[in-house]
Amino acid sequence: MSILDFFRNKPVQQNNHDEKVIDLSDSTQYPASVLADLNCVFALGDDSENFLHFIQNRWTKPSFHWGWDDITHDDAVNSDFLFRAISNMNTQYRKRRDAMIASAGYRFVWKSKEVEPVPGLMSGEQLCDILNRCLDRDLVSIKNINASEDRDARRWKLNPTYDDLMTELEKNESDADYFCRDMGCGMLRFTNKSYGNKQSFIVNTALRKAYPISAADGTLVGFTKDDIDWDSVSKLENNGDAYRLQACYYFGVEDYKDGVAQVDWMLYPDGRYFADEDGFGMGDNDEVNVYAYIDTECRVLVKFQDKKGKSLFNEALKKLQERNGVLK
Repeated sequence: MSILDFFRNKPVQQNNHDEKVIDLSDSTQYPASVLADLNCVFALGDDSENFLHFIQNRWTKPSFHWGWDDITHDDAVNSDFLFRAISNMNTQYRKRRDAMIASAGYRFVWKSKEVEPVPGLMSGEQLCDILNRCLDRDLVSIKNINASEDRDARRWKLNPTYDDLMTELEKNESDADYFCRDMGCGMLRFTNKSYGNKQSFIVNTALRKAYPISAADGTLVGFTKDDIDWDSVSKLENNGDAYRLQACYYFGVEDYKDGVAQVDWMLYPDGRYFADEDGFGMGDNDEVNVYAYIDTECRVLVKFQDKKGKSLFNEALKKLQERNGVLK
């Protein structure tokens, strides 16, 4: 439960004017003594609507104000400052913090300007309980967060060679920059592990060559418009990605068989893709897919069209055999 959820579920209480009430949505109200012992864990600032969401997603953003004049955002995020502040909150530290908040007589209320005001007060004991449960369940060290973000940023800039990709096979799963799949016939598929990055390669281990398939933004770099059967594709609805050579939704390559692989390209998803959790925004369109068949050098044997199946696979296999001089 987040702090905001706690207040939403609390009944309205009368405010005792003798109590020291702090608005948690306004960091300017935090007494120095509270800030000193709560440290960065409770420096929420005015732009945090939800405590757990903030801890997980917001605190590395430059727009956040930390509440200390001598600590800049870069200092906090790029140094060990946050890591030390969190890791030092051991059992003894928590007990001292809890006793300080409770004995000071503070009560806390949430009146964010961005959301409907939430009535009710919570005691120092209740606040400490929520903070401790949040820390125990949801908080990871800032070192891991920063390492993940740095690694993710680096992955977006990678332009690997064949040797670079093959080195990926020797790395631990957590250190590898690409997912790798064995596709048979000595072929491997590498896809970038960075979230949202659609960069992918097909590797021919016999020829020691890497073939770029798609760029980070989903642009197909391994194919051209000449690889599309326009008599078929131009008749399809929602076929704009074919003209743009974009794989925005899904682009898959099935395992190789006899040196031939089927390629699946989703030009447009089913209308349910656009629906929210309540079903609003759903379209009535069907999924639009096209298919092609390639060889182990990523050359197109059968162009992208809206059909697939054994007959097209056999057609691709025949063309491959003719190309290799097996058939005349």
